[in-house]
Amino acid sequence: MTASQTEDVGAAAETPKLGLSTKLFYGFGTVAFGVKDQGFSSLLLIFYNQVIGLPAATVGAAIMIALAVDSVLDPIMGQVSDNWRSRWGRRHPFMYAAAVPVALSYVLLWNPPDLPPSLLFAYLVVVAIVIRSFITMYEIPSSALAPELTQDYHERTRVFAFRQFFGWFGGVGMTILALQVFLRPSAENPVGQLNRDGYQAYSIAAAAVMLVAILVSAVGTHRHIPR
Repeated sequence: MTASQTEDVGAAAETPKLGLSTKLFYGFGTVAFGVKDQGFSSLLLIFYNQVIGLPAATVGAAIMIALAVDSVLDPIMGQVSDNWRSRWGRRHPFMYAAAVPVALSYVLLWNPPDLPPSLLFAYLVVVAIVIRSFITMYEIPSSALAPELTQDYHERTRVFAFRQFFGWFGGVGMTILALQVFLRPSAENPVGQLNRDGYQAYSIAAAAVMLVAILVSAVGTHRHIPR
């Protein structure tokens, strides 16, 4: 065994094992990303095209623009978080700061005002960029937090497994909730996915889930900041 390998083994041995509660708290925050991802990939095009009336190509262009902006913001957010210094560490200030804006902007995304198509396109672009930006403000620091919670390779793997599970759970759970509760077909709305009022109720429920997920994760991992 080389000297560097010996040092790695020693460092891992000195790192305390993470409790189940920490893994649950940490992973639970990814529910917010799963909910956002579910909305963007499954419902957003249907809502703005079939319910609001924007051409599908226009909606697709707005989503593409927001995605392009997000690809630029990701490394910037990572750089800012890595170099941040505060009494709450490098990650938690951004995790806390993102919670309320994420929820509010998600509600706005599904409740557009009555505007002409050109202004509605601009509205969709701006709000989509805002929601993706605040999700990035949470997700990038949260992702970087995992290797700071433990130096042990196997513990890191378990932590990321919890993260992946909750992201999947958030997306699937919100899809079922949306289709079976908020967008369920009825006598007044035979095609539930065309019910605008259903999207309004969905947006509030989804925003509440995202808010709770982010705050629970941030508060639940707060005690590890001194590390």
